[in-house]
Parts: sequence; structure tokens; C-alpha cells
Amino acid sequence: MSTMANAIRIHTQITSETLHIPELSALVGKNVEVIILEEEEAPRGPTPPARKLGALRGLFEVPDDVDAPIHHRQMEPSLPRAR
Repeated sequence: MSTMANAIRIHTQITSETLHIPELSALVGKNVEVIILEEEEAPRGPTPPARKLGALRGLFEVPDDVDAPIHHRQMEPSLPRAR
């Protein structure tokens, strides 16, 4: 029984019967076991239904001055008052 000294995992798409794998250069001349596993495509979940344009209209209010500058006073952090 042999032990595994080196393991290399390579994810690639096979485009021909001949593989060119530069990562194997350190193992040239050594006895190795080659295992090729075909990856299964990840199952796709159900696609959520698309919302229609304007579907959220009326669910919340946007003030008329939404693009107005924020006053300096409103930007100060609010700290708890001393008792």
C-alpha cells in the first residue's frame, strides 16, 4: 500500500484528449495516480418572481425635501444627557 505524498487539485475544462498541466512538472518521472471527476452543475434554486415597476408605490412616504441639504445641527451625534 502506498501513501500520498503530494496532492494537486486542478479545476479546468477539458478541451481535448491531451491535457497540458504545468503543475505536474515536479512529478515527472514519478509514479502517480490520476483521478478525473466530472463536476456536476450546481442546482439552481427557484427564480424569485420579478417585481413590476412601481410595485412599492404608496408603501412608504418620501418627504418633498429629500434632496435638501442636511443642517449641521442634524449631523451632530446625539449623546445621552448627564443626570
